[in-house]
Order: sequence, then structure tokens, then C-alpha cells
Amino acid sequence: MIRIETVQKERIKALNRKEIRKGAYVLYWMQASQRAEQNHALEYAVLKANELRQPLVVFFGITDHFPEGNERHYYFMLEGLREVKEALEQRSIQMVIWHKSPELGAVQISKGASLAIVDRGYLRIQKEWRS
Repeated sequence: MIRIETVQKERIKALNRKEIRKGAYVLYWMQASQRAEQNHALEYAVLKANELRQPLVVFFGITDHFPEGNERHYYFMLEGLREVKEALEQRSIQMVIWHKSPELGAVQISKGASLAIVDRGYLRIQKEWRS
């Protein structure tokens, strides 16, 4: 497991200049790093939630239109997400999974958040979602 205080500053990049606002939770938009262990973005989100004394909510959006996604791919992904959700529950972290285009779901669920944290996506579609 990554120790929270070891998340390197080089791994953290602000995607906008907005201030932390008064919301009900810290949001972590999980998309590329679908795991509860060895996940720097998750641990950074835990750190920020603890600093703000707010719960952490992890969001994952499932799209029907992932490039080259097929039934087998989705089955494997959903099995993995079930395991991630169970691991997060053991840490008292809520995970919300919506059958909604990830970028639309992230915008919707972030409306109640003080801060939104995203993992880094390397695929073209993930970069498009984040922009």
C-alpha cells in the first residue's frame, strides 16, 4: 500500500485554478486506475478528504461506447470494479458507479463536492473526457 505522505508532488497536477469550495465530500473520479491498492490518485484523494474532514466519494462512469470495448472486456471490468468497491467499503469509502458517460457523470456528481481529483488517463478518450 502507498503511504499517503509519499505521494510525490510531481504526480499532482492542477487541471484548473479554482479554489476548494464548501461542499459535502471530496470526489475522486476513478477511470484509468481501476484499483484500490497502489493507486496514487486514490491516496491523494484520501489525504485531501482527511484534511477537509469530509468523506471521500469515488465515482466511476461506464460508457457503452468505449473504443474497441466488447462484452468480454466489460465483464472483466465489472468484476474488477466489484472487487474495488468491496475494498473501498472496508476503508469506509463510498463508491458510486453510474451507467453514464464518464465525463457527464463526473460533472454531475462533482456539483456537491468541495474538490474533485482525477486519475491520469493515457488513452485519447480519457484525455478528451478530462479536458
